[in-house]
Amino acid sequence: MSEDSLEEDKAESCLSKITVEPVIFCYAFGIILHVPVIQQYIHKRISEEKGIIYNTTASLSNCDLTQVSRNVETSKLQKAVQSESSFMQLGMVFSASAPSLFVALFLGAWSDRAGRRRVMGLPIFGSAVESAIILWVISFNLPIHMLLLAGFINGICGFFPTMVLSLFSYIADITDQSQRAFRLGILEATAFISGMLSHLSSGWLINKTGYKAPYMMILSLHTFALFYVLLKLPESRAKHLMENSTVKVFSLQHMRVIICIFTDPRSGQRWKMCLLMLTSGLMIVSSIGFGSVIVLYAIDRPLCCNSILIGYYLATSFFVQAVGAVLGLRFLRLVLSEDAVMQAGMISIICSLIMMAFVETKTQFFMVPLVACLGGVPTPIIRAKMSKLVDADEQGALFAAVATLETLCTLCGAALFNSIYPLFLRVGFNGFSFLVMAVLMLAALTITEIYRRKELRNSSTKYDTEPKAEDVLKKNRARLQSDKDELN
Repeated sequence: MSEDSLEEDKAESCLSKITVEPVIFCYAFGIILHVPVIQQYIHKRISEEKGIIYNTTASLSNCDLTQVSRNVETSKLQKAVQSESSFMQLGMVFSASAPSLFVALFLGAWSDRAGRRRVMGLPIFGSAVESAIILWVISFNLPIHMLLLAGFINGICGFFPTMVLSLFSYIADITDQSQRAFRLGILEATAFISGMLSHLSSGWLINKTGYKAPYMMILSLHTFALFYVLLKLPESRAKHLMENSTVKVFSLQHMRVIICIFTDPRSGQRWKMCLLMLTSGLMIVSSIGFGSVIVLYAIDRPLCCNSILIGYYLATSFFVQAVGAVLGLRFLRLVLSEDAVMQAGMISIICSLIMMAFVETKTQFFMVPLVACLGGVPTPIIRAKMSKLVDADEQGALFAAVATLETLCTLCGAALFNSIYPLFLRVGFNGFSFLVMAVLMLAALTITEIYRRKELRNSSTKYDTEPKAEDVLKKNRARLQSDKDELN
């Protein structure tokens, strides 16, 4: 009987540790499923406008469909579809990210006083509204530019940056510094597993049912996540802080708090925050660039992947990175320093990007995720390092600054790579974008090495300036001897 009760206590203890994981699972599933589906839907609509046959329920790639079409289109027409699709996707990114840039700035610092749950629910609601509008566009074949309206509504509700700052601030509230990197890694792994499942289902759903079923699933998941936050999730902030707070949402005080994140000397540690932010920004630009072009890259020659293969590839990538993040943060930390583990993850990403630029077969294409197996390790380590540099009442402001940086980098990454891809597509080297991403990651790796050496130098200087135990002991002995001589 005692063993049964012990097992029940263990089960209850495990369940009690589950907080925002269901939220990030559902939300990440929805937005990760949204990205390849909307890219392929935009490609389909523009292809049809150009007169290219596009049948989502066939087990053929877009290249094959063009070949079997009676009206054989020229290579120039295919490249025009790719270019227009790329710029339309850029518009989608801007319509959601630009308004969220300003919203996240205010909501992050406000959450330190008003609580995390309110802020967490807003972007979920916005994503649910966006998926409903997209479902409406698909069902009635409405003008494709209405997708921009859907993205804008999601943006003014905070979009992904606000969700990121609320989730990571929540974890920072309920964890101590020693466990924070691992708990943030668990969130990253949850998102990766969710992404794996969403991509596995995306290709199959598109191939079998078209584009309506994926968005019905997205809407359902966002609705569940919203009710979970409102009815189940406990608040992480202390009640007395929330009750005594009279700060409004749109207050300049929030901006001052965020500015202090970077202007406060922090006992000479401000340089750490600046270097970590710069590293994070470069990684985000590279990551957004990858997500912006990978579907178009896979659809085009020489890979000619259909929706099912694209889904399988993205699912494989997310799964491998999820496993790599958890195992890397748990076991590599036993033999390597935190900085070394972070750099190993960056090297893994760089090698995978270089390989992606030159793949020619589907087998090589599916080998890339294995090379990027540690790609999920650097981000939670960087965020944990930044979280340790600020006080408990500044966590929301910190992650608001991080979210704002991510939004700016999202806009820059989308603009950069959705411009580079069509440009080099015309000269026959559509993999050049991945080499640019690798260069950005190499710059981030260089900054982390500067960070590591400067931190090591500062710690050694501090050690040298502190009095050694042997010297203190000798001084004490000499003082005692002098006292004895005076007494004699």
